[in-house]
Amino acid sequence: METQKIYNLVILDASGSMEVIYNQALTGVNETLATIRRAQETHPELQQYVTLASFSAGDDFLNRIYSAKPIAEARNITSADYPLLGCTALYDAMGTCISELQQRVCHGDRVLVTIITDGYENASLTWNGRQIKSLVQELRQMGWTFTYIGADQDVEKVAGEIGVCNALRFSANAEETAAMFEKEGRSRTRFYDKVCCEMRAPDASLAESDDYFADDDTLETLEDILKSEAKGNR
Repeated sequence: METQKIYNLVILDASGSMEVIYNQALTGVNETLATIRRAQETHPELQQYVTLASFSAGDDFLNRIYSAKPIAEARNITSADYPLLGCTALYDAMGTCISELQQRVCHGDRVLVTIITDGYENASLTWNGRQIKSLVQELRQMGWTFTYIGADQDVEKVAGEIGVCNALRFSANAEETAAMFEKEGRSRTRFYDKVCCEMRAPDASLAESDDYFADDDTLETLEDILKSEAKGNR
């Protein structure tokens, strides 16, 4: 059976302001892990790995919870795994996590990077916005997919400043945080399904939404194309 490695990188804000939506964020991350597990079961040809890191600021700004761990070995996280502290060193977190993952990824592997934050960059010491944008644009050319999820901010503007084209805004309250993670889960599932369809019909002209977060019927369109390809080969 042909297989495809998928590296899921989730970079999660752990600054003090996340306290307002802490419980929902913790639950949402575990829901994301569950979504990846279900995808592994539904599509065994996809070899799912997860890197999960939370970030704040200071000497210990980055908390590496999982590093390219097979999803079957990644348990749900608890409050002990996700302490909140300090400011928002977003650029340093992105630069460090992405650079580390680059060392593992081989040609042909798929990468899905998810950034979740409730605030603006305000504490990075090593990386700046220009460097992050250049890195993201380079990796997008290599097939990496990036998404930016931000609370109470102009997410299109902020995401654009770091080279990310897929952005989702939510309000920092319990209801909207829960809804955001539900939407992210649907989008993630659709992404995995699309990868599988591409594996089955690599030469097909597959319809693709410009927006990772678009709640459309993209998968049905892909399946229709596959059915059409199958009929044409009869």
